[in-house]
Amino acid sequence: MCFDRRFFLPINLLLVGLLSACSPSSTDNAQTEVSLEIEVSETPENLVEFDSVTAISVQQILEVYLAQLSSDFSELGNSLSSLRSSIDELLLNPAENTLAATQESWSRAHTLYEQTSVARYFSLRVTSQEESDRLFQLQYQMNQWPILAGYIDSVEGYMDGGIVHDINVDLTADNLRQQHGLFDVTEATLGFHVIEFLLWGEPNNSSQRIAKDFELVESLSADQQESGLQVAQLGNNRRREMLKLTASLLLEDFESSAVLWRQAIEKVETNTDGISSEAILSLLLDSTSSMITEELLVKSLYPMLNNEFEISLQSPYSQTSQSVVAAQIRSVESLILESPTTDGTTLDKILISLSPDFEGLFYQNLDAGKACLILLYNSIESAEFSGPSAAIEFETVECINLLTNLVDQLDQIKLTLPVFQASI
Repeated sequence: MCFDRRFFLPINLLLVGLLSACSPSSTDNAQTEVSLEIEVSETPENLVEFDSVTAISVQQILEVYLAQLSSDFSELGNSLSSLRSSIDELLLNPAENTLAATQESWSRAHTLYEQTSVARYFSLRVTSQEESDRLFQLQYQMNQWPILAGYIDSVEGYMDGGIVHDINVDLTADNLRQQHGLFDVTEATLGFHVIEFLLWGEPNNSSQRIAKDFELVESLSADQQESGLQVAQLGNNRRREMLKLTASLLLEDFESSAVLWRQAIEKVETNTDGISSEAILSLLLDSTSSMITEELLVKSLYPMLNNEFEISLQSPYSQTSQSVVAAQIRSVESLILESPTTDGTTLDKILISLSPDFEGLFYQNLDAGKACLILLYNSIESAEFSGPSAAIEFETVECINLLTNLVDQLDQIKLTLPVFQASI
């Protein structure tokens, strides 16, 4: 069974900046102005113009959402620092309890990262092309999946495979950055999922990770001495070093991203008065529908429909893919349902006022879509899963339909708003 994707644009074609900083002269301390170009619709008489109450509500929702983003990014940074501390503790005291604690720390940090999914798409739309490109690169370094596990460490049948066992690859920060995606994007040496594989290994086989895999080996066997190996070149010791390095580099990449995210937030906060409420709503809807399309449909469910489960499972080694998709939907709920104005108005109430059909369909598709995704991913990651089946295909199609309906509902409202294009 195939799925027609023709109506989805690649995300790089969808990215449209909203704000424009114009400085008539290069004067120090000159105040930034917002310049927006309006692309007129073929049917301008159908475009909405908000009344004053709605306009103020949209502005307030944006302010609340920006404040929440700042808090979310700070919480994510703290969780990544905790992950690095947990890894330090694991390497200091390799035991099953410290390994389990480190795995839990990874799961928490990765879930928090995925809960910023809509926010990350939002940030791309309020930054310059250069900043957007940099954010894309940092996201690839932080969260590339799928990854080629055998490029990193041992897998079933190749217990001495991967960079961990390749003594010709020096384990340095610069070298890991150079090796990341060197010949293929899946040949990752950075990010959440490299750490995930190092911590879990392949589930349910001989390469599944145990605490002993992180024990420091301080002496060589007779055979190892004869072969000319050095203690630092032993698999356990190199695995320890790679885990520590990748955790530090992940935190470093997050901090670089956080600078750009904060700049984007500050830019919008500074220029809120210069952006129309219609443009704000268009931006928020576009960020949401693009996230659902790209992250959940294009990257996850479409490959699953073609039985490409290695591609569609975001966290196969920790078996937490269901938590990932729940977190991505959670990022939608945070914006649409949980960013109220001072009088309690949320974005969904504004959308209902703009589209009579929205109320009857949106909640149903959102709730049912979330439940469908969790059930589907739980089924695939369960011990009973044995591969493609009619039931899995049916459920995948159901999830696709629910999410596509959700995107269509958001896009139908977006089509009633002016299309804004600008550059910084």
